[in-house]
Amino acid sequence: MNGAIRIGNHVSLASNVTINAACRGVIEIGNDIMIGPNCVLRSSNHGFSLTGVPMRKQPHQPGIIRICDDVWLGANVAVVGKVTIGKGAIVGAGSVVTRDVGPFKIVGGVPAKLIRQRSLS
Repeated sequence: MNGAIRIGNHVSLASNVTINAACRGVIEIGNDIMIGPNCVLRSSNHGFSLTGVPMRKQPHQPGIIRICDDVWLGANVAVVGKVTIGKGAIVGAGSVVTRDVGPFKIVGGVPAKLIRQRSLS
């Protein structure tokens, strides 16, 4: 189904990475990105609000995932739609990113939360 994936330069994808922008979703991956093994980026999600309709038949809700330049996603990270990960950010292994991550932030956990700020030099 309609979707768009844009990948910049010098992007490293480890084994078993899933990048899915189906159902009108968009995924934009910047330059100088490291994505660890088993990461999942899915920009659209299943609808579930209509209780009289099976979830598999409900319309998808499209979203956009933006990963800015110089980002590192550790192993087993999941990123959902409607999220921007700012320049220079680091997402710790096993995290689930459900909201925006600011530039040069280090986040981790489920859901991902601020651990600390990278030092600007």
